[in-house]
Amino acid sequence: MTSVLTGVAAAAGQSAVNSFCSQAEGKTDVNKIISILKSAGGSSVDQLAGVLNSVGSITSVVKCACETEQGAGSLGSNIGACMEDALCSLQEALGGGSCYCTRPPPALARCAAVNQKCEKVMYTEWWRYPECQGIGASGSIFNTNPNGQNSGGYMQPWQSTLSVTTTPEGTLVQQLPPTAEGTGCGGVHYCFCPAPMKINWVHVPNPGSDREFYVLACDCPEGTHPGDVMPNGISSCLCDNTNQPAMLSGLAVHGICPPPACPAGQSRMGGDGPCVTPCADPKQGMAFDGSCCDPKQMSSCGKCCPLDTFPNSQTGSCEPRPQPPK
Repeated sequence: MTSVLTGVAAAAGQSAVNSFCSQAEGKTDVNKIISILKSAGGSSVDQLAGVLNSVGSITSVVKCACETEQGAGSLGSNIGACMEDALCSLQEALGGGSCYCTRPPPALARCAAVNQKCEKVMYTEWWRYPECQGIGASGSIFNTNPNGQNSGGYMQPWQSTLSVTTTPEGTLVQQLPPTAEGTGCGGVHYCFCPAPMKINWVHVPNPGSDREFYVLACDCPEGTHPGDVMPNGISSCLCDNTNQPAMLSGLAVHGICPPPACPAGQSRMGGDGPCVTPCADPKQGMAFDGSCCDPKQMSSCGKCCPLDTFPNSQTGSCEPRPQPPK
């Protein structure tokens, strides 16, 4: 159901999902819930009715799906508990037996960015380059498909599967453990890749096997390169022009990579303009082009007017001075 709600958000907007969750809250009639979901813009939901009829608590499943889709960026423990309940319900519906263990809390996965040099080099040669070491290290999320799709296209109770949820804030990838009896009691591993970083599946070595493997990487945006791996499992991103940390919060006035510092004795105009030398006379003002003049000769548009003109405060231009009568 989470994937259906994600599709509704993409097609009709987040408000449509919020409306469905509000109307479906507490409902126990599967047909009524399916009707509300169709009204919200959900497609291909008829087959969902059979699964929903099989689970023990339909209200818990709806609540879980809404919390997961609406809270992809929060990654709180409530989402982990919700995912555990949903997995148990789905396990029973698929005939895998009832839940017999308490799964551990969701764990952060390693999804470090891959250096562009490594993507241009055959993965069997990575061992030659220090910046390529650690790709696919312990705690990474792997898949057998290069596009992050599940084998067979849907969740199977005897194998690990992927859940990918994309919002304007970023992309949440969850590796869900197998739920069939006898497959252990593993937990959910997740990685949240914040925008403008991008999800990427990178080919990794698998010597001695004919199976292809790909590792999840949260790549840095254009104009930056990966730095150290942070405690949240993703790489820091450093600006190519300064090697300083990029500003990825969306609050950067001058872009994610501000220009480098000016030489000693100079300052930058407008935050991202050219480097200029301050005016020698502290009583003068500096125009946008770096020239200096008496503040009385500076127009409201930041231009130094020639001495035979005066700044027109209404138009922002430099007007010819009136000539004295002859």
